[in-house]
Amino acid sequence: MNRPAIRIATAVVGLAGLCAIIWLVAAQNADAVLKLLLGASGGILLVVASHVLAMGCSALAWREAMRPLWSAGPGIFLWARLVRESANAVLPVAQVGGNVLGARVLAQHGAGTLPAGAGMLVDLTLEFLTQILFFAIGLVVLIAIGGGDELGWAAIGLGIAVLMGIGFILAQRWGMFRLFETLLGRIAQEFDWPALNSLSGLHDTVLAIYRDRGAMARAAVLHLASWVCGAGEVWLALHVLGADIGFAEALVMESIGQAVRTAAFLVPGALGIQDGSILAVGVMFGLPPELALSVALVKRIRELLLHAPALLIWYLIEGRRLLRTPDVAREQA
Repeated sequence: MNRPAIRIATAVVGLAGLCAIIWLVAAQNADAVLKLLLGASGGILLVVASHVLAMGCSALAWREAMRPLWSAGPGIFLWARLVRESANAVLPVAQVGGNVLGARVLAQHGAGTLPAGAGMLVDLTLEFLTQILFFAIGLVVLIAIGGGDELGWAAIGLGIAVLMGIGFILAQRWGMFRLFETLLGRIAQEFDWPALNSLSGLHDTVLAIYRDRGAMARAAVLHLASWVCGAGEVWLALHVLGADIGFAEALVMESIGQAVRTAAFLVPGALGIQDGSILAVGVMFGLPPELALSVALVKRIRELLLHAPALLIWYLIEGRRLLRTPDVAREQA
């Protein structure tokens, strides 16, 4: 499948997800949902601001993962993380393109293409592994507070995620990135894209990062802290919407919602899928359907208010850079 076809397919899937959200709102009493959101407008801004804490933990985790190769101030990593999240949340890039953009930001700030690419892959791996742990914690909490029919499916999902995590780690150690390097070399030759040749040695660079066990441990702890902060964000959203619910239930909602979002990585922003999972779990805990769905919509509002402006700023910065150095445009196209 060529690039235009992939873009069209991704856009169609994203549009279908958006339609699914509209259908969910209509099915759960749109007037009641709108009333809840308008009544909590000030609190929603607080939820948006609280996301900076989770994002900051993720940025610091990325910084620790990169420390064996390159060190910079936390502000650069926070900006790279914001660009990364923004592209994955707002653009039809199937939750993948944002990771490349984030690595690109680091490369432009002095990390170099190879360290930035390797650091991004290691950070993604640690983020995924800690998400599995966070999902397991959510499953344990669900059992402790009395799980419903979804408990069996959650356990199956956890087992699949663990196997995927083990497989991904083994694939990295067995030379997955050497095959990736070969593919990139062929693409660089075919399309006259010399920047890709700078990723030669990706496999060895990734393994060099993994050898710093202290940096890996610190990055993992920070990523887990970020997941927990995300649960706090859901708890805050529930309370500004008027729900009397504990942190444990919010943690379960966030752990399952994020797991579903990751599983649906081919759908831009997991539109409709993440929202439906939060709705289902919220109803399981006895929340009115319109309130549970409003929590999912608060997360979408946060993406629009925080990520859309950040992405616009990145576009302006990138556009000015390409205007100053027009020869780079061909290489990066």
